[in-house]
Amino acid sequence: MNGGKSKKELKALLRENASSALFPILSDLGIQAALTHRAALALHNSTRKGGKNDPHFRAETQEIKVVVKHKSELTIEGLCTAVTSHPRDGDHFKIHEGKRYQLDYTSADPETQGQICMVVFIQSGGPFPTILEDFNEIICICEIPVLPVHAILLERLITRSRAATPGPLGKTVTNFVRRCLLASGGTPLPPLSPLWQSSEILGLIAQHVREVPGDLEHWITCGIDPSIFALSPSQGVSAEGADGAPNVAATQATDHAHRVVTEIVAREVVSIVQELGFECAILGSAASQLYSHGETRVPEQLDILILPPGSFTDRQGWLKQQIFRRDPSQFEWNSKNRSLYYKFQPDIILPPRLQGNQRCKVEILIPGTASLASSDIVWIDGLPVIPFLALLLSKLQIWGNDSRRATARDVKNLLSLAPTLPVSQFRPWRERNLMSNESQAASEVRVERFCSTFPETKPTWEMLGFDVENTITT
Repeated sequence: MNGGKSKKELKALLRENASSALFPILSDLGIQAALTHRAALALHNSTRKGGKNDPHFRAETQEIKVVVKHKSELTIEGLCTAVTSHPRDGDHFKIHEGKRYQLDYTSADPETQGQICMVVFIQSGGPFPTILEDFNEIICICEIPVLPVHAILLERLITRSRAATPGPLGKTVTNFVRRCLLASGGTPLPPLSPLWQSSEILGLIAQHVREVPGDLEHWITCGIDPSIFALSPSQGVSAEGADGAPNVAATQATDHAHRVVTEIVAREVVSIVQELGFECAILGSAASQLYSHGETRVPEQLDILILPPGSFTDRQGWLKQQIFRRDPSQFEWNSKNRSLYYKFQPDIILPPRLQGNQRCKVEILIPGTASLASSDIVWIDGLPVIPFLALLLSKLQIWGNDSRRATARDVKNLLSLAPTLPVSQFRPWRERNLMSNESQAASEVRVERFCSTFPETKPTWEMLGFDVENTITT
């Protein structure tokens, strides 16, 4: 029995039932959460005069997407398990087959009985992009917590940016973005989140305007810098437009390829390592890229330093196996040489050096002694990174063992960043104290050798506290 309701109305009822069952459970679990995407926008529209009769805002999906505020102990897999085992309506939910990070809600409502609504969780904050700075902004519509429109729009753009798919945004995305713009009522966006001024989001906004020119004024009204829309009037994929200006779409695709190790592999591996209960920090070329915001060379593998508790007795091989078992479809484990690889999806744009095997090696390192505390970890773009001085001196050590031009260039690139890094990312007076006397002595010898080969770097080393005044140039 459906009471004469249309298919769209029945799908709306199914989403409402799923939300009404889910959010009280999340509240019991102490999780701050709110509805996002199409179902959320449809609820916002229902509060507008005539909104229920506007065909452009009727969501037809049998899916709800829920943004949850990140907590240090929170994992999506654990959250899904907690929901399904909860005594309050938990029996209506089950883990989605083949995807441990999603739920299926089965309706018991007479009008939608047996229908399934998929539940997708999206984390906000911590190692993930912060979709909503203040969860007190959540709005309750029909007793369902819903993200404000500006956060719904930001979540959609973040999700699209992670897809790494070249070419146009497509009608589905541009239509949804346009509806969010109309529903936002011209709310100034940049003050609400620093992500509104990130090159990634601004690139997508410029791309949206190229596909929907009529939305230009809406974006400007919302406080987006008009200059980004003058970067490329061209619709092509060349690096330059017809007037010689950079093509934002092409630049964005190249930039995404340049960052696949940090933006895709690192986020996936860090998330799993944290789910396993370990703190970690990125090092190597991926860390260099994060400190330079993409300006250094493309990492060819991901190096992760694990900070295990004192009771931990297993080694790298065990951790690699655990990462593989968490997502065998995404990782490849070679038991013979104990190597772990992340496998890229076919539609991901890759830099030339990663295109051959379509995979990236993941190397796990465990320090012999706990010389790095969690308070020493630096967070950049939501990812944990080893302190800058430790990274610089590790690159210098590599150069000392193999003084190729490439490794010297790595050291020089990092040195060029030192004077410009904010205090939140570089604290030389504190980072020197993390080193043992033996490590400091060895580093000073390497610094002197580097300065004798590259004397132009002496002022920066002196700024970092190294005595290189009497270094003899070779």
